[in-house]
Amino acid sequence: MTWVVLRTERAEIDIDQLASRVARLRGPEYVGRWDEGLSVAIDSLADFPGPRSFPRNIEESERRRAEVRVRLYNGPDKKPATSVACHIFFALYDPTQGEETGRVLVLRVIGTRTQAASDVLKGTDSSNDEP
Repeated sequence: MTWVVLRTERAEIDIDQLASRVARLRGPEYVGRWDEGLSVAIDSLADFPGPRSFPRNIEESERRRAEVRVRLYNGPDKKPATSVACHIFFALYDPTQGEETGRVLVLRVIGTRTQAASDVLKGTDSSNDEP
C-alpha cells in the first residue's frame, strides 16, 4: 500500500530553519545535498512508514485517531553527523481506522540536539499542527 504524504505548515517552517542552520554550519553546497536527502527521506514514508520508525505517545495522537511516529535523518553523508541530524515526527492515519486512504502527515522536523526535540520526545511539546 502506498500512503499519501503531506507536510504541515509547521514542518515546512522547521525545515527552512534547519536548512539555514545547516548552511551556516556546513555551507551552501552541503545544504543542497542535505535538503535533497531530507526530501527523499520524507517521501520514502509513502512506501514504508512502518518498522523503521517507532511510535511516540503524543497526546494529540489519540484525539486524531493517528499513531505518531518518529524517524531519524542523519544527513546525506555515510557517517552520521549530529550537527545536521534531525527527527521527522509524523502521524499515520490508517485506512483501517476509518480513514479513506492511508495518510502520513509530517508534523515536525526538529534538529536532534535541540530542546524542542527533547520536549517532543518526552511528550511535553504542545506545538502540534492540525491534522
